[in-house]
Amino acid sequence: MLSEEEFFNNIEEWIKTDISTWTHITLLAYFCHKYEKKNGVKFRLVRARKGPTMGKEAADFAKLFRTLAPENYQDLPKYKKDLVRHEVNMKIYNYINWMFDYKFRRGEQSVNGTKLFLTPSIIVEFERMYSAYLEKKGTQNKFEKLLSWCKENIPDIFQKHQLEREGDLKMIKSYAEMYSLKDDTIEMLCLLKAKEVGII
Repeated sequence: MLSEEEFFNNIEEWIKTDISTWTHITLLAYFCHKYEKKNGVKFRLVRARKGPTMGKEAADFAKLFRTLAPENYQDLPKYKKDLVRHEVNMKIYNYINWMFDYKFRRGEQSVNGTKLFLTPSIIVEFERMYSAYLEKKGTQNKFEKLLSWCKENIPDIFQKHQLEREGDLKMIKSYAEMYSLKDDTIEMLCLLKAKEVGII
């Protein structure tokens, strides 16, 4: 049985491990790490006979994982379960950060326990924000992929056109349409690649 002192002594080591291997105990450890960083004092765990890994807070993070994981999680084959565990752990990691660094960063309210993370309205608010964040990140990654391809295959496009953000593709598209450019021109090659990677 892990004592409370041993639990707190292991936190820094545990949260450095690969997030795909994290369990509800590691998520609780990360919560305690964020709490102490924010407030300057250790989080006071509810005492449990079998130690902190079997206490109320650990149960809350186990429940949070089940809430955010797909309903068929337990029935998935191992390789899919590993992928989903990584995704859900990343989501909860970002949820913890969001709660401390954004949702309750100032004002009278603060993160004072783990049950708060199970509040349906807060989960919905976070999931809406997180979904928008992932969508934006995915678009940025696609655009970076396009830029990398252009630098390697059609570097002259950067001399002829501004291509620094996704909106610049609209100008290139207008230019290509205005001059009825053929498919082998640098503008059309760029636009075709943008379509291929899913930007337009």
